[in-house]
Amino acid sequence: MIDPYRRRITGLRISLTQRCNLNCRYCHHEGEGRTSEEMTAGEVLRILKIASSLGIRRVKYTGGEPLLRDDLSEIIKGSVAMGLEDVAITTNGTLLKGRIPELTRAGLKRMNVSIPSLDPSLYFSLTGGDLSRTISGIGEAAEGGINIKINTVLMKGVNEGEVRRFIELASAVNGSLQFIELENLNLDDSFFSTHYLDLSKLELMLQKMAERVLLREDMNQRRIYIVGGTPVEVVRPTNNPEFCARCSRIRVTSDGKIKPCLMRSDNLVDLLGPMRCGTSDDDLRALFLKAVSLRSPYYSRQT
Repeated sequence: MIDPYRRRITGLRISLTQRCNLNCRYCHHEGEGRTSEEMTAGEVLRILKIASSLGIRRVKYTGGEPLLRDDLSEIIKGSVAMGLEDVAITTNGTLLKGRIPELTRAGLKRMNVSIPSLDPSLYFSLTGGDLSRTISGIGEAAEGGINIKINTVLMKGVNEGEVRRFIELASAVNGSLQFIELENLNLDDSFFSTHYLDLSKLELMLQKMAERVLLREDMNQRRIYIVGGTPVEVVRPTNNPEFCARCSRIRVTSDGKIKPCLMRSDNLVDLLGPMRCGTSDDDLRALFLKAVSLRSPYYSRQT
């Protein structure tokens, strides 16, 4: 699939639920509004099979918190069986403990774990959760052979002083690290304006710290800073035309709508409704292609 701006679509993010056991103040909910409807495992896998037939090679399951789905292992197992290059989840990590054998049997090899702070009190104030549960969960996952990438949204006046501690944590679990800019999506405007942090200075700091720098060609030409052997990436989407110009993924919401762009909700294409009315696979492929035709860079060089 290639959109009108010559961007090849190879990645799919599927939100499995809007339910979550935490209440993170910085969460953008994958750009979704609240909904009570969720796809079944069979519906998720049918959508992924259609997407795979159109060239999707990677899938990541998000939420909400995907570990709240009792059928998550079924979904992972079915996804892996399709022969995709990558099947991963994004999780807050608090529900991992005790679930790793089940997830690895299903074929899960990689996960992103969102952690906003390594200070237990600050973590609680940002999420309402217990940091120790996440730390023990990712330790168990690493021991089980799952590759861990830590996602940290850096926020001014909140956690910008924890960069080195996060690098140490990623190193301890033999994983990698991703610092992410705060995005003004599903957030209170005052929260965004108070805590938005431009990460360009962080990139300069990492450039000096790194023993070498790689280029991630499959993801926005993003730099990978190798710091003490640990890969560290910086995600800077806000007001960044270069980020949008190389976007290679499309999304499906938890209630079964194709979402061509994270930042927009005015061009959704419904899949779940037609599926439940008995539509054919060919018609579903046509809906995917329609959604791809609606894609345009949210941050463009003209804005």
